[in-house]
Amino acid sequence: MKRYGYRLGALLLCLMLLLSGCAAKETPAVQITLPPAEAPKAVPLNDDMQTGSRTVFFYLPSQDGIRLTAVPATAELSVSRHSAQTLSQLLLSYEGGEGVMPLPAEAVLSETAAVEVSGNVVTVNLAASALRLSHEELFTVGQALANTLCQMDEVQYVNVLVNHVQPGLDVAGTVPAGCYRENTRDDLNTLWSRAAAGKNAQRLTAAATLYFPAAGARGVVCEAQEMAFTDLTPSGMMNTLLEALHAGPRTLQGLPAYPDFSQFLVEAPYVAEVNGTRRAVLRFDAGFNGAIIERGITRSVMVASLVYTLTTFLPGVDGVEMYIGDEKITSLTPSGTYTGAGETIQFEDGLMQRNDFSAFLLSSCHLYFADEKGMLRDVTRTVPFYESRNVRRIINQLSRGSQPYDSTENLYSVMPEGFRDADLIGVAFDRDTLILNFSRQLVTLCEKMDADAEKRMVYSLVNSLCHLEGVKKVQILVEGTQPDSLAGHLYLPGVFLPNPDMVTW
Repeated sequence: MKRYGYRLGALLLCLMLLLSGCAAKETPAVQITLPPAEAPKAVPLNDDMQTGSRTVFFYLPSQDGIRLTAVPATAELSVSRHSAQTLSQLLLSYEGGEGVMPLPAEAVLSETAAVEVSGNVVTVNLAASALRLSHEELFTVGQALANTLCQMDEVQYVNVLVNHVQPGLDVAGTVPAGCYRENTRDDLNTLWSRAAAGKNAQRLTAAATLYFPAAGARGVVCEAQEMAFTDLTPSGMMNTLLEALHAGPRTLQGLPAYPDFSQFLVEAPYVAEVNGTRRAVLRFDAGFNGAIIERGITRSVMVASLVYTLTTFLPGVDGVEMYIGDEKITSLTPSGTYTGAGETIQFEDGLMQRNDFSAFLLSSCHLYFADEKGMLRDVTRTVPFYESRNVRRIINQLSRGSQPYDSTENLYSVMPEGFRDADLIGVAFDRDTLILNFSRQLVTLCEKMDADAEKRMVYSLVNSLCHLEGVKKVQILVEGTQPDSLAGHLYLPGVFLPNPDMVTW
């Protein structure tokens, strides 16, 4: 039942007036009742009850190995954990059945940074055991993951790594796989032939994931772009990727812009074999450091951006070795990152690898704050990717108020001053309803709110949390029950749907 704060008394008064008008015509009396407010479905005392059943399709090889076949299944998906993590695990462990075969047993998730999500890109990191597969078998695993994960509206691209390294499509490591995209139309032979044709191509068109510095120098966010590579040597592909980073994102907004890398490279980038590792080598002149700082990009974020971009796309590259002037970068001390700020990262022999920068990867969440007219504004904020769907973390971000690195600045907090994480006792999820159980302290903090402030606070919570996959309604409890109101104005019992009428664009 959608509630926008209108008092039941006003509605009942209108109904009584209508009935009195009918009675004047001597029509039979009609007894009208309102549907009761929904009772609490559960009383969460912690954050463990946040899963819901959903029918999904797993894409697995047919018995003849010709196609990927959709197999319907029921999966328990968490509200506070991106579904890509659960679906990847379930797909790779699926035992097969009538008409389909399981994926190879060697294709299992890595124990570290197994699934990363940023924007509309999912990166799946397989364990080293996947190296025992042929490149064609790895390609099938990648396409099966893409078809399965792209069921989610927000996922459009999937990267597949093995032990944090891009395996490519050939033994020599010359043909990049790029991003996998959903394709349920073509058979596996057609898809593989098309992908492997890059071995003899003079140019290549592929989707590459580019990692850009996020606003506020707090990490990196990514965007996949369809790109044309006219020079398929490692040096040529690196130059194309650097040019694309300089050109900037096509959809992401408000990010700091890179200078032209070509103006600061003292020699062409190349891939070198050093102590049993393959590394992309970048040598910039001494002026490069000042150029990125002038644009609001810290050295650590710049390095994270380049390491993620190059190792995600270039086949067989273990990491990046980088020089600025005469200095070889062997350590970094990030500042401003959500986690690890002030802690020095050491790079043995100067090899900077993708998994060294997991704390830098961000994704966006939706938050609603108030503007000067008292309307709510939908704001995107970059947070660590594993927190972007966490209910408690989102509420904590709301309580921090507007920040200068948000997509829209100079807005006003809607949460009551003094709200703390401990004021949220627990979270539960029942079908499509998210249930929040607050302590009595929330009522105390809301006591002085006027009707507009109370309404903004409630719908800031509701609108923000209904961006989470599967959440359509929010129910608010105070120590296990629903009081009539928090501040005496907005009728609380029942459930709330998002209120678009309170949002200005």
